[in-house]
Amino acid sequence: MNQDVLNTFYALLTVAGQLGLVLCGALWLLRGRTPWWSQLRQSVAPAALWLATLVAGVAVFGSLQLSLGAGYTPCTMCWYQRIAIYPLVVVCGVAALRRDSAVRFTVWPLAAIGAGISTWHYIHERVPETVGGSCDPTAPCSILWIWKLHYISIPMMAFTTMALIATLVAMAPRSEHAEATSSDTQTSPATPRGSHE
Repeated sequence: MNQDVLNTFYALLTVAGQLGLVLCGALWLLRGRTPWWSQLRQSVAPAALWLATLVAGVAVFGSLQLSLGAGYTPCTMCWYQRIAIYPLVVVCGVAALRRDSAVRFTVWPLAAIGAGISTWHYIHERVPETVGGSCDPTAPCSILWIWKLHYISIPMMAFTTMALIATLVAMAPRSEHAEATSSDTQTSPATPRGSHE
């Protein structure tokens, strides 16, 4: 298959992810005025961790295809973004099998670090003169291997991936153990003063 067609496909996946994020954000902001947010969350929640695993898996496959298949040389910042994304396939997959929403405490820091690096990389691509020297002389971070729809490049794809995974993990239902612990804490009556005397 033509690499430009694949790049366009990756860009369209990115746009779809961004539209999903905008929809989630808008409905979350309107959550007090409309039931749409709770309806969306209830419909997505059972599969949220599996969807996060799928998003991470597609990102890993895409990054490997771009470097091994298309021959795009990853720069230093590309590698740092991959370090943040690659473990999420296993982390989210295991959490989906265990129905463990507490994985958010692992996913969110990784996603935040990856999104931060992606943002810096995107700035480096767009305005390299403001950043200074190249991060890697042999594979400069300012090279645009992909530029679609006048704004989508590889770091934008990575940023969208991180944001989407973090959002999906946030939408996952609370695990049964966490719910039981919090309900025990909330429903246990306070011990009357002097009862142990």
